[in-house]
Amino acid sequence: MSADDSITPQDEILQEKQKICLFLAHGNIFVWNPNDVCTLRERHRIVGTLVGCLPRLPRQNAHLGIPLQLMKEEASLLLETGVCRLIDDTKPLMSPKPAQVSCFQELRRNQHQEQIEMYREERREEMRRHLPKILEGRKAKKRKLKESQKSYEESGSTAEEEEEVSFDVESVNIPAISTDHTMVQLFTENPWREKRTEVAVEWNFPLSEQEVMRCQVFRDLWERGYFLTSGCKFGGDFLVYPGDPSRYHAFFIAICIPHHKKMAAMDVVAMGRLGSNVKKTVLICSFDTEKDSVTYTSLQWTGIG
Repeated sequence: MSADDSITPQDEILQEKQKICLFLAHGNIFVWNPNDVCTLRERHRIVGTLVGCLPRLPRQNAHLGIPLQLMKEEASLLLETGVCRLIDDTKPLMSPKPAQVSCFQELRRNQHQEQIEMYREERREEMRRHLPKILEGRKAKKRKLKESQKSYEESGSTAEEEEEVSFDVESVNIPAISTDHTMVQLFTENPWREKRTEVAVEWNFPLSEQEVMRCQVFRDLWERGYFLTSGCKFGGDFLVYPGDPSRYHAFFIAICIPHHKKMAAMDVVAMGRLGSNVKKTVLICSFDTEKDSVTYTSLQWTGIG
Protein backbone atom coordinates (compact mmCIF):
# COMPACT_ATOMS: atom_id res chain seq x y z
CA MET A 1 0.00 0.00 0.00
CA SER A 2 1.38 3.39 -0.99
CA ALA A 3 1.26 6.55 1.13
CA ASP A 4 -1.45 8.02 -1.10
CA ASP A 5 -3.69 4.95 -0.62
CA SER A 6 -3.74 5.54 3.14
CA ILE A 7 -5.39 8.96 2.71
CA THR A 8 -9.16 8.66 2.96
CA PRO A 9 -11.68 11.04 1.34
CA GLN A 10 -12.43 12.42 4.81
CA ASP A 11 -8.74 13.23 5.26
CA GLU A 12 -8.70 15.06 1.94
CA ILE A 13 -11.74 17.12 2.95
CA LEU A 14 -10.10 17.97 6.28
CA GLN A 15 -6.85 18.97 4.58
CA GLU A 16 -8.79 21.16 2.15
CA LYS A 17 -10.57 22.93 5.01
CA GLN A 18 -7.27 23.57 6.79
CA LYS A 19 -5.86 25.43 3.81
CA ILE A 20 -5.66 29.21 3.91
CA CYS A 21 -8.55 30.86 2.08
CA LEU A 22 -7.78 33.31 -0.70
CA PHE A 23 -10.79 35.36 -1.73
CA LEU A 24 -11.19 36.34 -5.37
CA ALA A 25 -13.10 39.58 -5.94
CA HIS A 26 -13.19 41.25 -9.37
CA GLY A 27 -9.86 39.80 -10.42
CA ASN A 28 -8.02 40.66 -7.18
CA ILE A 29 -6.87 38.22 -4.50
CA PHE A 30 -7.38 39.11 -0.83
CA VAL A 31 -6.61 37.53 2.54
CA TRP A 32 -8.95 38.66 5.30
CA ASN A 33 -7.87 36.56 8.27
CA PRO A 34 -5.06 38.26 10.28
CA ASN A 35 -3.69 34.89 11.44
CA ASP A 36 -3.45 33.76 7.82
CA VAL A 37 -1.61 36.98 6.95
CA CYS A 38 1.00 36.25 9.62
CA THR A 39 1.27 32.60 8.55
CA LEU A 40 1.88 33.53 4.92
CA ARG A 41 4.63 35.95 5.88
CA GLU A 42 6.37 33.93 8.58
CA ARG A 43 6.14 30.41 7.13
CA HIS A 44 5.85 30.93 3.39
CA ARG A 45 7.67 34.25 2.80
CA ILE A 46 4.63 35.76 1.05
CA VAL A 47 4.40 39.48 1.85
CA GLY A 48 1.58 40.93 -0.25
CA THR A 49 0.30 44.47 0.30
CA LEU A 50 -2.01 45.71 3.06
CA VAL A 51 -4.73 47.81 1.44
CA GLY A 52 -7.36 48.35 4.16
CA CYS A 53 -7.69 51.47 6.29
CA LEU A 54 -7.23 51.20 10.05
CA PRO A 55 -10.51 51.65 12.00
CA ARG A 56 -8.93 54.08 14.47
CA LEU A 57 -6.93 55.99 11.82
CA PRO A 58 -9.15 56.05 8.74
CA ARG A 59 -8.01 59.42 7.34
CA GLN A 60 -4.42 58.49 6.48
CA ASN A 61 -2.69 56.13 4.09
CA ALA A 62 0.77 55.81 5.66
CA HIS A 63 -0.17 52.76 7.72
CA LEU A 64 -2.72 50.31 6.31
CA GLY A 65 -4.29 47.10 7.55
CA ILE A 66 -6.43 44.12 6.58
CA PRO A 67 -7.17 42.92 3.92
CA LEU A 68 -3.90 41.77 2.40
CA GLN A 69 -3.86 41.91 -1.40
CA LEU A 70 -1.64 39.40 -3.17
CA MET A 71 0.08 39.67 -6.50
CA LYS A 72 -1.16 37.15 -9.04
CA GLU A 73 2.26 35.49 -8.99
CA GLU A 74 2.00 35.06 -5.23
CA ALA A 75 -1.48 33.56 -5.51
CA SER A 76 -0.40 31.17 -8.27
CA LEU A 77 2.53 29.94 -6.20
CA LEU A 78 0.36 29.34 -3.14
CA LEU A 79 -2.25 27.46 -5.16
CA GLU A 80 0.35 25.33 -6.94
CA THR A 81 2.06 24.37 -3.68
CA GLY A 82 -1.28 23.46 -2.08
CA VAL A 83 -0.97 25.97 0.74
CA CYS A 84 -4.17 27.83 -0.10
CA ARG A 85 -7.53 27.41 -1.77
CA LEU A 86 -9.37 30.00 -3.83
CA ILE A 87 -12.87 31.16 -2.89
CA ASP A 88 -15.25 33.26 -4.96
CA ASP A 89 -15.98 36.40 -2.91
CA THR A 90 -18.03 38.34 -5.44
CA LYS A 91 -21.42 37.08 -4.29
CA PRO A 92 -23.19 39.18 -1.64
CA LEU A 93 -23.37 37.87 1.91
CA MET A 94 -26.48 36.00 2.97
CA SER A 95 -28.94 37.63 5.39
CA PRO A 96 -28.10 36.62 8.98
CA LYS A 97 -30.26 34.03 10.69
CA PRO A 98 -32.07 34.84 13.98
CA ALA A 99 -29.60 32.68 15.91
CA GLN A 100 -26.68 34.58 14.39
CA VAL A 101 -28.27 37.95 15.23
CA SER A 102 -28.85 36.81 18.81
CA CYS A 103 -25.25 35.57 19.09
CA PHE A 104 -23.91 38.87 17.76
CA GLN A 105 -26.04 40.92 20.17
CA GLU A 106 -24.87 38.79 23.08
CA LEU A 107 -21.28 39.35 21.99
CA ARG A 108 -21.84 43.12 21.91
CA ARG A 109 -23.40 43.06 25.40
CA ASN A 110 -20.47 41.09 26.81
CA GLN A 111 -17.98 43.46 25.20
CA HIS A 112 -19.87 46.45 26.61
CA GLN A 113 -19.82 45.00 30.12
CA GLU A 114 -16.10 44.15 29.89
CA GLN A 115 -15.30 47.70 28.82
CA ILE A 116 -17.34 49.10 31.71
CA GLU A 117 -15.25 47.13 34.19
CA MET A 118 -12.04 48.19 32.44
CA TYR A 119 -13.14 51.83 32.49
CA ARG A 120 -13.97 51.73 36.20
CA GLU A 121 -10.65 50.11 37.08
CA GLU A 122 -8.75 52.70 35.02
CA ARG A 123 -10.62 55.51 36.80
CA ARG A 124 -9.80 54.02 40.21
CA GLU A 125 -6.15 53.64 39.24
CA GLU A 126 -6.10 57.28 38.13
CA MET A 127 -7.58 58.29 41.51
CA ARG A 128 -4.90 56.31 43.35
CA ARG A 129 -2.16 58.10 41.40
CA HIS A 130 -3.63 61.50 42.24
CA LEU A 131 -4.70 60.67 45.82
CA PRO A 132 -2.41 63.28 47.48
CA LYS A 133 -3.86 66.03 45.27
CA ILE A 134 -7.40 64.84 45.99
CA LEU A 135 -6.80 64.92 49.75
CA GLU A 136 -5.20 68.35 49.55
CA GLY A 137 -8.15 69.63 47.54
CA ARG A 138 -10.61 68.29 50.09
CA LYS A 139 -8.63 69.91 52.91
CA ALA A 140 -8.71 73.25 51.14
CA LYS A 141 -12.44 72.90 50.53
CA LYS A 142 -13.09 72.17 54.20
CA ARG A 143 -10.98 75.12 55.29
CA LYS A 144 -12.90 77.46 53.03
CA LEU A 145 -16.18 76.05 54.32
CA LYS A 146 -15.15 76.61 57.94
CA GLU A 147 -13.95 80.12 57.19
CA SER A 148 -17.29 80.94 55.62
CA GLN A 149 -19.01 79.66 58.74
CA LYS A 150 -16.56 81.56 60.94
CA SER A 151 -15.67 78.38 62.82
CA TYR A 152 -12.17 77.66 61.53
CA GLU A 153 -10.56 79.03 64.73
CA GLU A 154 -12.54 76.56 66.80
CA SER A 155 -11.73 73.48 64.69
CA GLY A 156 -10.31 70.30 66.24
CA SER A 157 -6.79 68.98 66.14
CA THR A 158 -4.81 68.20 63.02
CA ALA A 159 -5.35 64.47 63.50
CA GLU A 160 -9.09 64.94 63.53
CA GLU A 161 -8.88 67.09 60.40
CA GLU A 162 -6.82 64.47 58.62
CA GLU A 163 -9.38 61.84 59.54
CA GLU A 164 -12.20 63.98 58.19
CA VAL A 165 -10.63 64.26 54.74
CA SER A 166 -9.86 60.57 54.25
CA PHE A 167 -10.81 59.28 50.83
CA ASP A 168 -11.72 55.68 50.00
CA VAL A 169 -11.14 55.03 46.30
CA GLU A 170 -12.91 51.67 46.29
CA SER A 171 -16.16 53.15 47.62
CA VAL A 172 -16.45 55.76 44.84
CA ASN A 173 -19.47 55.14 42.63
CA ILE A 174 -18.20 55.36 39.06
CA PRO A 175 -21.04 55.51 36.52
CA ALA A 176 -21.04 53.07 33.61
CA ILE A 177 -20.16 54.28 30.12
CA SER A 178 -22.88 54.17 27.49
CA THR A 179 -22.78 51.96 24.42
CA ASP A 180 -22.14 55.08 22.30
CA HIS A 181 -18.72 55.46 23.96
CA THR A 182 -17.58 51.84 23.77
CA MET A 183 -15.35 50.35 21.11
CA VAL A 184 -16.92 47.94 18.64
CA GLN A 185 -15.23 44.74 17.51
CA LEU A 186 -14.93 44.77 13.72
CA PHE A 187 -14.70 41.38 12.07
CA THR A 188 -12.08 41.19 9.34
CA GLU A 189 -13.67 37.97 8.13
CA ASN A 190 -17.26 36.79 8.25
CA PRO A 191 -17.44 34.49 11.32
CA TRP A 192 -20.68 32.94 10.07
CA ARG A 193 -19.68 32.27 6.49
CA GLU A 194 -21.62 29.21 5.42
CA LYS A 195 -20.25 26.37 3.34
CA ARG A 196 -22.71 27.04 0.55
CA THR A 197 -21.33 30.57 0.14
CA GLU A 198 -17.77 29.23 -0.26
CA VAL A 199 -17.63 28.56 -3.98
CA ALA A 200 -14.30 27.30 -5.25
CA VAL A 201 -13.25 28.88 -8.54
CA GLU A 202 -10.64 28.06 -11.15
CA TRP A 203 -7.54 30.23 -11.34
CA ASN A 204 -6.78 31.14 -14.94
CA PHE A 205 -3.32 32.57 -14.47
CA PRO A 206 -0.83 32.63 -16.12
CA LEU A 207 -2.12 32.75 -19.68
CA SER A 208 0.26 34.83 -21.79
CA GLU A 209 3.95 34.17 -22.37
CA GLN A 210 4.87 37.22 -20.29
CA GLU A 211 2.74 36.01 -17.37
CA VAL A 212 4.30 32.54 -17.54
CA MET A 213 7.77 34.11 -17.45
CA ARG A 214 6.91 36.29 -14.44
CA CYS A 215 5.53 33.28 -12.55
CA GLN A 216 8.61 31.19 -13.33
CA VAL A 217 10.97 33.97 -12.22
CA PHE A 218 8.95 34.60 -9.06
CA ARG A 219 8.92 30.91 -8.13
CA ASP A 220 12.64 30.42 -8.83
CA LEU A 221 13.68 33.38 -6.67
CA TRP A 222 11.23 32.32 -3.96
CA GLU A 223 12.65 28.81 -3.92
CA ARG A 224 16.11 30.31 -3.46
CA GLY A 225 14.89 31.74 -0.13
CA TYR A 226 14.20 35.35 -1.11
CA PHE A 227 11.25 37.56 -0.19
CA LEU A 228 9.62 39.31 -3.15
CA THR A 229 7.31 42.29 -3.49
CA SER A 230 6.05 44.33 -6.42
CA GLY A 231 8.78 46.36 -8.09
CA CYS A 232 6.59 48.77 -10.05
CA LYS A 233 7.60 51.80 -7.98
CA PHE A 234 11.24 51.14 -8.90
CA GLY A 235 10.60 50.48 -12.59
CA GLY A 236 10.91 46.69 -12.35
CA ASP A 237 8.77 43.60 -11.96
CA PHE A 238 9.84 42.52 -8.47
CA LEU A 239 11.92 43.75 -5.56
CA VAL A 240 14.07 40.95 -4.14
CA TYR A 241 14.92 40.94 -0.41
CA PRO A 242 17.37 38.70 1.45
CA GLY A 243 14.99 38.59 4.42
CA ASP A 244 11.73 40.05 5.67
CA PRO A 245 11.17 43.48 4.03
CA SER A 246 10.40 44.95 7.45
CA ARG A 247 14.03 44.31 8.44
CA TYR A 248 16.02 44.43 5.19
CA HIS A 249 16.37 46.64 2.13
CA ALA A 250 15.93 45.06 -1.29
CA PHE A 251 19.14 43.79 -2.91
CA PHE A 252 17.83 43.46 -6.46
CA ILE A 253 15.34 44.96 -8.89
CA ALA A 254 14.16 42.02 -10.99
CA ILE A 255 13.15 42.86 -14.57
CA CYS A 256 11.61 40.05 -16.62
CA ILE A 257 12.63 40.05 -20.29
CA PRO A 258 12.00 37.26 -22.86
CA HIS A 259 15.03 35.03 -23.32
CA HIS A 260 15.53 35.70 -27.06
CA LYS A 261 14.53 39.38 -27.07
CA LYS A 262 17.15 41.79 -28.43
CA MET A 263 17.94 44.77 -26.23
CA ALA A 264 19.20 48.16 -27.32
CA ALA A 265 22.32 49.53 -25.65
CA MET A 266 20.37 52.52 -24.37
CA ASP A 267 17.93 50.17 -22.58
CA VAL A 268 20.83 48.47 -20.81
CA VAL A 269 22.29 51.86 -19.82
CA ALA A 270 18.88 53.02 -18.56
CA MET A 271 18.49 49.93 -16.38
CA GLY A 272 22.02 50.32 -15.04
CA ARG A 273 21.41 53.94 -14.10
CA LEU A 274 18.08 52.97 -12.55
CA GLY A 275 19.79 50.55 -10.19
CA SER A 276 22.55 53.03 -9.40
CA ASN A 277 20.08 55.78 -8.44
CA VAL A 278 18.29 53.58 -5.90
CA LYS A 279 21.45 51.74 -4.78
CA LYS A 280 20.30 48.32 -5.96
CA THR A 281 21.50 45.75 -8.44
CA VAL A 282 19.36 45.29 -11.55
CA LEU A 283 18.64 41.63 -12.24
CA ILE A 284 17.60 40.82 -15.81
CA CYS A 285 15.55 37.63 -15.57
CA SER A 286 14.63 35.36 -18.49
CA PHE A 287 12.97 31.98 -18.77
CA ASP A 288 14.59 29.59 -21.21
CA THR A 289 11.81 27.27 -22.39
CA GLU A 290 14.27 24.89 -24.05
CA LYS A 291 16.22 24.30 -20.83
CA ASP A 292 13.18 24.90 -18.62
CA SER A 293 15.23 27.14 -16.35
CA VAL A 294 15.56 30.78 -15.37
CA THR A 295 18.70 32.69 -16.30
CA TYR A 296 19.91 35.87 -14.61
CA THR A 297 22.14 38.74 -15.69
CA SER A 298 23.09 41.39 -13.13
CA LEU A 299 23.84 45.03 -13.98
CA GLN A 300 25.82 47.39 -11.76
CA TRP A 301 26.59 50.94 -12.85
CA THR A 302 30.19 51.90 -12.12
CA GLY A 303 29.96 55.47 -13.37
CA ILE A 304 33.20 55.22 -15.37
CA GLY A 305 33.43 56.68 -18.84
